[in-house]
Amino acid sequence: MEIIATPWRMAYIEGASGSDDCAFCKLLAAPGSDAERAIVHRGEQAFLVMNIYPYTPGHLLAVPYQHAASPGALPPGAHAELLSLCRLGELLLRRAFSCRSVHVGANLGRLAGAGVPDHVHYHIVAWPDGEVWDRCCAALMMPESIADTRARLATLLPELLGREVQAPPSGSA
Repeated sequence: MEIIATPWRMAYIEGASGSDDCAFCKLLAAPGSDAERAIVHRGEQAFLVMNIYPYTPGHLLAVPYQHAASPGALPPGAHAELLSLCRLGELLLRRAFSCRSVHVGANLGRLAGAGVPDHVHYHIVAWPDGEVWDRCCAALMMPESIADTRARLATLLPELLGREVQAPPSGSA
């Protein structure tokens, strides 16, 4: 595997163990527009935000507004909306990047790999098609800024939210 420098991840690595402050709660309380905070979409009980330390282009996080450590600690309606946002995130990534696959998952607790262990969130990670994307994913290279990717996804929201979108066929790897 080729290694390409990703200096923006150092802020995450250095801050991962120091503070008890919740990154998501701080993000929601921070001043600025949703675009400035990389928030793609807000629901009633949860929101979609760009991961500022992405694995691949378009790496989204579905996050509840309520500070809770696990899905089981959320009210059923909040968790249902969280899963609905995972679905919306998948559809956005498939539409924006022609993904062959999308990974959706949660790391519950620090030992499971959670960078923000006390505020449950789901990762929605694109694995797009094509030689350029294969190289990006293999090398951990980002060909587009997070702000540009957020803008790309935000332009697709009206279409996806305005009508029920058919999920891709179940055999589409």
